[in-house]
Amino acid sequence: MLYKRCMLLIDRLISAKQPLTTSQLAEELAVSPRTIRSDLDTIDRWLAENSLHPITRIPGLGILLPDADLKIRHLLGDDLPASYVMSSQERVRAITGWLLSRSCSTSIAKIAARLDVSPATVSSDLTKVREWMDRYCIHMVSKPHIGIAVQDTELNIRRGLVMLLRELLETDTKQQPLIGMRFMQTGSILRRYRMSSFCETVKLWREDILLIIQKMQEAAHVTISDNGFCAMFVYLLVAFARYHKGHAIHIEKGRHLRPPFSDPYGGSALRDLIHTQIGLDMPPDEIFLIHTEWMSLRRFGASRDINIENVLIAKELIAEVKESLEIQFEEGDDTILDLATHLSVMQYRLFLSIPSEHNPTLKEIEESFPDVCQVVRQKLWSILKERFGDVDQTVCDREAVYIAMYVVACILKNPLENAMKKDVVIVCNSTIATSKILENRLRSVFYNINIVDTLSYHEFISAKKPLNCDLVISTLPIESPCDQCITVNPLLNTEDVNRLTQMFTLRMQNIDLNKYISATINIAARSLELKPEERIKLSIELAKDIKEEVEGLDNKRKPTLRGLLDRSLVAAGVRAKSCYEAIQQAGELLMARGLIAQAHIDAMIKIKKKLGGYMVIDKGVALPHLLAPELETPCISVITLDKPVMFGHPDNDPVELVIMLLSNHNTAHIKILEELVDILGDEEKRDALRNARNAYELLGILS
Repeated sequence: MLYKRCMLLIDRLISAKQPLTTSQLAEELAVSPRTIRSDLDTIDRWLAENSLHPITRIPGLGILLPDADLKIRHLLGDDLPASYVMSSQERVRAITGWLLSRSCSTSIAKIAARLDVSPATVSSDLTKVREWMDRYCIHMVSKPHIGIAVQDTELNIRRGLVMLLRELLETDTKQQPLIGMRFMQTGSILRRYRMSSFCETVKLWREDILLIIQKMQEAAHVTISDNGFCAMFVYLLVAFARYHKGHAIHIEKGRHLRPPFSDPYGGSALRDLIHTQIGLDMPPDEIFLIHTEWMSLRRFGASRDINIENVLIAKELIAEVKESLEIQFEEGDDTILDLATHLSVMQYRLFLSIPSEHNPTLKEIEESFPDVCQVVRQKLWSILKERFGDVDQTVCDREAVYIAMYVVACILKNPLENAMKKDVVIVCNSTIATSKILENRLRSVFYNINIVDTLSYHEFISAKKPLNCDLVISTLPIESPCDQCITVNPLLNTEDVNRLTQMFTLRMQNIDLNKYISATINIAARSLELKPEERIKLSIELAKDIKEEVEGLDNKRKPTLRGLLDRSLVAAGVRAKSCYEAIQQAGELLMARGLIAQAHIDAMIKIKKKLGGYMVIDKGVALPHLLAPELETPCISVITLDKPVMFGHPDNDPVELVIMLLSNHNTAHIKILEELVDILGDEEKRDALRNARNAYELLGILS
């Protein structure tokens, strides 16, 4: 039999992100380490009685109690005590949830009593609570003799609750356990944060909410991503809990966007479904907002929500990327329609001011293709400001990277050769853009592959029979007794390519990168972040992909640093007041030798003005670059600055080393890039470059 302190210990251990020592636990629960050890023995006996693994004790580190399958929490259920000892972050979230849920003010003393901590602790926590509220533009007041309260519209309060519940349930990273366990652990997580009204809603209507989402998908003949599935559950949970407690919502007249109901479950049908399923008779404004959230999450299947204006915007965004980056690629009608659909869905998210769920591929897209993201972000912001006026910057920035994913998918696309193909099903827990990235990356690398279907995780686990394919390729870990499955990165790194080639005899094809020179520069930038033994892995992968083309070049078109650099092309301690002067100074060394013209320097300065700090590839290192087919040979110059200058990079400014590279062919500079990555990846060599006193020292290090 477990007593209260043992249940507190269990909840603390399974919630911990890292091992905890007996001393830490003793201090938190105000008992001796000896008492904690006795309690742990009691817990071990209880675990054994229930055929569960014992507590893990790691010498020198502490104690762990994993609950990946949530069996322990399920066994404890409602017996889990409410007096759980919270960490600082958990207290901040609990206070935030309480303030958002209350219709009247409270005080520091009441919050301290509720959480069983001191008033001084609460005062400190409230600073972080206010920061959180400010981040989501929610108005919180704190005045003497009046108290602490949230004074804002119901729409903003619900938006805050949605974002808070996303954090508490970790919906951005834990879609699989949430969906797989049908959100059964939601109640116990919310109970830990003292969010009683939501615990009650989960207990009453958890299965009904899941059924409503299922019926909405079936009626519309569409599916939503796993991210969207979790987001819809959270939104309905908040909507039902608030309305049930008497907090109805009213939409302000004159809102800039009032989307039409274009869905079978848009108006009265959705209202009837909710009333039949859970008994709430919700007014039109409530139904409108639920429908708006639903429309913001849909991954369109049989039908598309497209208008001509969004098609034109999609074409305008793609044209801007082509013009600004001076690249050519075929986007195709399907991409235009997919992008127009995304823009239609995006309008609903803008209306709600709720950013789309986190997608782990976004960070990689931003790191690998910063120039594409920057162009799309600037153009999208310009279009939205003109169209809607006041637009949430956070939502816009997130959407820009999603849109960039569609563009990158086009850039990576390649025509397939006729061959015996293997049928593949893709499983992806994020958006359709992520699946498009993986789909086109697979097709660009392997020519004997046939993508037969793309599923979300919840579609995959709901499949009634084995999938009709040779292989399931997933962006998240999955298992199937009937299908061969492999997990990969959506961008297919070198390890993924090697595993697919060896395990499934997929055949690689040469990748034509003539359409995208910046990819090689991005490879250099990303390589610098790897471990020393891996820093040129991506450059080597690219070189392998285009091996035949490289072998077809004569020595003049695949030069090395040593072959290109001499004393006249390097300079130490150059004076420059700005990044543009630094680019000009590096270019003038090449101009003096007759290798380039002022027009080439002007072109690089123009790119810098458009794309910001993308030229900065490492701490203090800038790489202005240009593809110029009219040049006879690639050329390079290197300068160090007497005083560092700002290039506009958020992390790697200021710059004190400028390397200018111009290439006349898209593969001619591969060898140069590999050599540069080698030098810059060596800390001693990089420091020696920065400290070089004259051109001779610089040249010696580089060659």
